[in-house]
Amino acid sequence: MNWLINDTSYALFLLVDFIAVLTLVATMRWFSRIVVRPVSQHSEASNIETACAVIALMLALTGITSGEFNLTLFNEWALVSAYGLLAIALLRLGGIIQDKLILPTLNLNSATQNGNITAAYLTGGHLIGTAIVIRASMEWSSHNVNLGFIALFLGFILSQLLLALEIRLRLIWTSGKLLKSIKDSNRSAIIKAALQHIGAALAISTSAHFASNLDTQWPLAVLAWFVSSIVFLLLYLALAELCVRLILPKDEAYEGGRGILEGAIYLGWGFILPAIAS
Repeated sequence: MNWLINDTSYALFLLVDFIAVLTLVATMRWFSRIVVRPVSQHSEASNIETACAVIALMLALTGITSGEFNLTLFNEWALVSAYGLLAIALLRLGGIIQDKLILPTLNLNSATQNGNITAAYLTGGHLIGTAIVIRASMEWSSHNVNLGFIALFLGFILSQLLLALEIRLRLIWTSGKLLKSIKDSNRSAIIKAALQHIGAALAISTSAHFASNLDTQWPLAVLAWFVSSIVFLLLYLALAELCVRLILPKDEAYEGGRGILEGAIYLGWGFILPAIAS
């Protein structure tokens, strides 16, 4: 904080960032309420998805609010606001892609509108997972501002491809039990799925470290990022599943809340892999 003591004018930049973030969070909140129009006025499912959307946005914003300030107050506000508005659009688009393309038979948005809490958890997990990968995408372009928006779009595309792959692998692995859990409102199983999804995003974000050294050669960086992301995703799924099988005995398969415990193990590996890789 020596920079703030030496030049108190930086406090104005902090104030600008605070105002921009506050405005963006309010925008995401109200926009999410429009996207998910609850049947009842006080819908828990709608509030859960909106809360996850707000968390996702703030995660994405850490990629632009960290680092050096811009040259002027207006440029700082414009940059944070532009990134934030684009992040809002991409995050909500990610929710639509999951609803219409990845899991089209479930109609998650409609289920959330009608108060299905499990659908809200699954969509919320996807929003947070998308934000984690978008945030990581800014790392390898941090030395070149001109690549910032390109990195944001590439991070979004990568997140949707790999998170879709993670869901598809899980559907194959569980023989479609995930779909049944949503329809039956099995909260424990869906919280597990959401935690697995977030853990997968954390594992995928690890690969941004390898691409960051190639930020001046972005086509090569994208290729390195994509290939290493698949490797880390498969490694994450294998290690987490192995850990679950070793720690949790099979005779406890019907233990109450077991799904949440399994999800916590998956999420834990999502945190560990980036630490090991770095």
